[in-house]
Amino acid sequence: MSIFQKILHKNKKQDLNKDELYLALDIGTEVVKGLLFKISDIGVEIISTSYLRQPLKAMQAGRVLDTDLVVKTSNQVIDALFKNINMVRKPNITTIFGIAGELINGISVSANINRLQRADAIIDENEEENILNTLFEQIVGQGKQELADTLGIPKEQVLVLNVSVNGMYVDGRPVVSLKGQSGARISAFLYASFAPVSIVQTLSNIVKELRVKLAGIVVQPYAVARSFVSRVDSDFSGIFIDIGGGTTDVALVLEGFNIQTQMFAFGGRAFTQRLANKFNLSYEMAEQRKIKYSAGALPADLARQVREVLREDVKLWLDTVKVALQKMEGVQKFPSMIYLCGGGAMLPDIQDTIMTYPWAKFLPFEKHPKVALTTPQKQDKVYDKTGKLVYPYDVTPVALARYLYDIITNKKYNYVGFEYES
Repeated sequence: MSIFQKILHKNKKQDLNKDELYLALDIGTEVVKGLLFKISDIGVEIISTSYLRQPLKAMQAGRVLDTDLVVKTSNQVIDALFKNINMVRKPNITTIFGIAGELINGISVSANINRLQRADAIIDENEEENILNTLFEQIVGQGKQELADTLGIPKEQVLVLNVSVNGMYVDGRPVVSLKGQSGARISAFLYASFAPVSIVQTLSNIVKELRVKLAGIVVQPYAVARSFVSRVDSDFSGIFIDIGGGTTDVALVLEGFNIQTQMFAFGGRAFTQRLANKFNLSYEMAEQRKIKYSAGALPADLARQVREVLREDVKLWLDTVKVALQKMEGVQKFPSMIYLCGGGAMLPDIQDTIMTYPWAKFLPFEKHPKVALTTPQKQDKVYDKTGKLVYPYDVTPVALARYLYDIITNKKYNYVGFEYES
């Protein structure tokens, strides 16, 4: 029995409990964001939210520097989530973690399977399982070797985080499930993510200290892109840029199903540090100045000074985004819509510079892209009962919750690549 068959049979035993509480935890370089939510057949119902700023020395560029500090902040966030709804904290709550950074790799693959000799036969559960096993095993071998080669580490030091089917066609028609279908040609779009053992072990240690049950670790830009795209929406295309404190995550969506991701260690903390150095401020005071500048709350003269100080850094950041997009494979034409999220997206210079950047000079854009901030209200099958999730920096934790919904409700098409032992 293959690893995917084992996971498949394990997942079959899971039942959807509409009253159970779940936890999404986005452990960012600058802020820990947490959500409590329920899952039903129609989607995710968010009932509590809590955010808390990380100590400055806890993380850098998406990587954990001090596990104790991260655990302490995360525990405070989780306690606040339960306090918000007047409940005692539940031990071993099922939790989904987000992960980002340059050491993480995600690959997108399209695959075709021919069944010409059985075109009229209905696909039953056994054939569906065999097809899925074939698809997943192919992408795992390719992805593990790719990350190992990139990092210069043995293939055995790479773990599969998850493998997901984003969309499928049978004889050219989109389908949500293969079971019950008939046809000669099956086309599937898949995404798989991988990380070094050391990264996953660090997160596993945090999980153990937090006394939660790990349901999975997902690459954040993939979760963000997928949360805006319906599984049968074959028309949607766009570029998502999630600007966090230590990293920027880029996800490209082509025609709904083809999702590619790139991540690099350049986020809002770099802008804050520039202001601190230039104005001789503490990091905390520089961060507050950046926030006020983003909100348009600084005096005009000081705002002009901040804009001038950040000008070159913003250009350098955008050049890095350009390189990330150039690494996307097989793109004939880039979509003309760029969606921004994350705390760094609030910086007005980001939007202004994107809109004036000569994209067509470097990349195959058919027309100059438009830019928009995006918020959780536009995410698929998400229902915010708190009324508090209205900002671009709320998008990522909501996307994590949305991905856990997929893991639970579409079990056979979303595989967790490892099991955490508490």
